[in-house]
Amino acid sequence: MDLEEETVVIRRLPDEDLSVREVRISCPDATGLGVDIARMLLDFGLKILKGDISTDGQWCFIIFKVGLSSGVPPRWQLLKSRLEAICPSGTDSLQQLWRWRAVPKEQQPFLLQVAGYDRQGMLHSLSHALWESDTTVFKAHITTSPSGQVSDMFWLYDNRNELPENHRVLEVCDRIKGALGSAECTITPAPPDSLAAAAGAASFSRRACKDVTSSSNLRRIVGNKKQTGSGSIDSLSVKDTYAERSAEVEVSVDNETSAAHSMMTLRCRDRKGLLYDLFRSLKDIDLRVAYGKIEVFEEGVCEVDLFVQDQEGSRITDGDALEELVERVRTAVALPVRIELRDAYDAACTELTVTANIDSGGRGRPRVTFDVTQGLSAAGVGVFMADVYIEKLGLDPFGEPLAGGPPAQEVHRFLVHLPNGQPIRSDRDKKAIYEVVKAHLMGTSVQQQALLAAASGAAGLGTAGSGELGVPAVGGSLHDPQQQSILRALSGKWKFGA
Repeated sequence: MDLEEETVVIRRLPDEDLSVREVRISCPDATGLGVDIARMLLDFGLKILKGDISTDGQWCFIIFKVGLSSGVPPRWQLLKSRLEAICPSGTDSLQQLWRWRAVPKEQQPFLLQVAGYDRQGMLHSLSHALWESDTTVFKAHITTSPSGQVSDMFWLYDNRNELPENHRVLEVCDRIKGALGSAECTITPAPPDSLAAAAGAASFSRRACKDVTSSSNLRRIVGNKKQTGSGSIDSLSVKDTYAERSAEVEVSVDNETSAAHSMMTLRCRDRKGLLYDLFRSLKDIDLRVAYGKIEVFEEGVCEVDLFVQDQEGSRITDGDALEELVERVRTAVALPVRIELRDAYDAACTELTVTANIDSGGRGRPRVTFDVTQGLSAAGVGVFMADVYIEKLGLDPFGEPLAGGPPAQEVHRFLVHLPNGQPIRSDRDKKAIYEVVKAHLMGTSVQQQALLAAASGAAGLGTAGSGELGVPAVGGSLHDPQQQSILRALSGKWKFGA
């Protein structure tokens, strides 16, 4: 096939590093397609170095220059096939395109159960195996018993839509067993009653953003806020445990450059998932990107210019709507995830919570569990219990999310401990772990072990013979007989996010 006729072309650029590729996509357009493509690039751990987007509302042409992140293996052929799967065929007529848009794209959920014995980094290895198997986890419950036995449950979707065929079950289970060494594995259709989480949570159908019509739009959100008297989102009002919200995020909107579009300019520090968060925030309020240019400069600054229109194909000229748009973009860029570390259960445990918004298709942020467990494993921190679930948020009298925010969020909750089983007691050590986790989520370069050692030394903790960083040489472990009753109690309280 001629390269110009292919929907997706990935090629190496001359005079560029082996880790850099150009990704060209030519296919029918749909509002939200940019979210799906940026999500896929994020899921593959790729950095977007430069980009150009052009569409006439029916057909789009996208070029991205991408690079591999540190430690990410090249999977260019797999990326090509997955991008082709989320794009409609480039030979479709306009009539076929509308028929394609009308086809429901919901996936059947499955329940994966894994039993084995605990070891350092086990959850990260398991997360990696599930990604390699081309599955997406949307809910999980992980438990480690006092004897070291692991009982994990994952609610997932098969991106290939081949489950529950026997060959596909064997393929996924064999990959999991290969990653863990020894484990029991079963995959069955998820029972309907298991999809509902605890009180205050909800299950959502999962579809690509291009297949979803946004329930909200910018004009409706602003109109409802005027009637209720609520203000605009303050991107600096929500913080996580140790974040210093001084991130420089410049957002401006120009209505003079184009007679038919509003030109939005974003300038900030580059990070992993930046374009995904930006496009997700625009899809949430039903804005369409007609043209765009993305560039990351050598000093690590990213500049994005987007020409956008509302759902009626017009510029955004209302002052309140412009303020809402700017604050939503600032929020999405400055605080893509919220990380919290706190003592739990009378300081017997340390709880790490990472919260991220779901997109308009009901999907959580890619790679959160993978990145968090990779950071914890690199820092020598163990996980003996974890939950992943979607939590529904409140609605205003008009049925809109409160303050125009997301309708739900995905919560990743971990009970963590140091290698000797002790909780993380020092505030300096908690902050060090926070920095390590954040570095993996944002794709920044942090020397994890050096950071932990520096925090330990500054805190003056750890004595000769303790063998741990930042932990006093005291007796007791969460796996010792004296602490087994705590774990048994937690197992009951933690089930499904309770």
